Amino acid sequence: VKGIEFGDLKTQKWLTSSIISFFSSIFLVQPLKIIALIIFFAYFIRKSQNDKEINETIDDNGDIYVDDNEEYLQSDKKSSPFIYRSKPNVHRLTKYQLDAIRNECIKEAKMWSIIKEIVTYLCFICLLYVICFSNTNPNGFYQVQHLQNFFLNTRQVDQDYTTITTISDYWNWLENSFVENSRAQQWYNGEAPRNLSGFVNDKSNRLIGWIIMRQLRVKQQLCSNKQNLMLICENDYDLLNEEKDSFQPGWKLNNETVGQIEYSSTILQSFQYQNDDQLDSYISLGDFETYSSGGYVYEFRGRLNDIQTNLSKLHQLGWIDNKTRAVIIEFSLYNPNVQLFTSITLLTEFLSTGGIYPQYDFQPFSFESNKIIARSEPFGHGPRIEANDS
Repeated sequence: VKGIEFGDLKTQKWLTSSIISFFSSIFLVQPLKIIALIIFFAYFIRKSQNDKEINETIDDNGDIYVDDNEEYLQSDKKSSPFIYRSKPNVHRLTKYQLDAIRNECIKEAKMWSIIKEIVTYLCFICLLYVICFSNTNPNGFYQVQHLQNFFLNTRQVDQDYTTITTISDYWNWLENSFVENSRAQQWYNGEAPRNLSGFVNDKSNRLIGWIIMRQLRVKQQLCSNKQNLMLICENDYDLLNEEKDSFQPGWKLNNETVGQIEYSSTILQSFQYQNDDQLDSYISLGDFETYSSGGYVYEFRGRLNDIQTNLSKLHQLGWIDNKTRAVIIEFSLYNPNVQLFTSITLLTEFLSTGGIYPQYDFQPFSFESNKIIARSEPFGHGPRIEANDS
């Protein structure tokens, strides 16, 4: 096909040049290379051997002189058997000297082995460091630091998430700090935040979906004492005694009357149990228990005023009480300035002894690599204080 495209004349020229280059390489180029290599090795190698032999000279009397560190071992055929030649003075090492030299050689070999091992480990550590941190984004650390200060509100003593010790403290932080930061507020000059729908109050991070607050509770069990009195037992949380029934607002049973008060669908839904298939969530690991992926869920949807009203109503209805064992706030953010996503989990454990233990986890990751870039400590912790206040 190529011959037809090129034509007869061009094809003949191409074949002729290929044949000539092939035979010229075999009969001309390659032999010249071999001859040049032979001349090179013969000249330099032969010269080095001749230089060494020059040091061996024979004087007029027939004595052979060699270097100081050499001994001439060849026998002189012309030497007479009647001529006495003294034996060279050979210095023999003692047993102790041989042992000392042997130990020194062993130590030197071990030292070189240790040095090689240290160099190998250093190379391995450098390679591991390059693999782990070559694709990381340095903005991940600053993103986590900013969001921790922003949502945990550690600068205000009365609304610090890490110092929550009572249920009232938790509601105070949730209603006055967290919910206000979950929506973009007015600018510093009083102007409305335009084109910032879905952004949080830092004006840089946008919510992916909406914020979910999930509660896990224990069942109300009865126990009797020696006086045959029925008392309410407050137990620790586990997967067997998790409450999975649905209730009316105020944790009233479905057969109880709640009056003529009308509640929004969001309030009613927050007292209905939802399993993991409905929520499509994951199991949460706390310091005291492992919590299932179901629970009673409140979603931060709608305008800021509606969310504040609903949270105030949940506070009045006692949505968090002495049967609450964990409240988990989960949401994700995207910062277009640094092109980073951040998954945030705020887990607060409510112990049966009355202690409240707030924890947090911020994990930024890149959209391109889809890998975790940096993370804070596995669930940061607030102080552990055994106290409760309903």
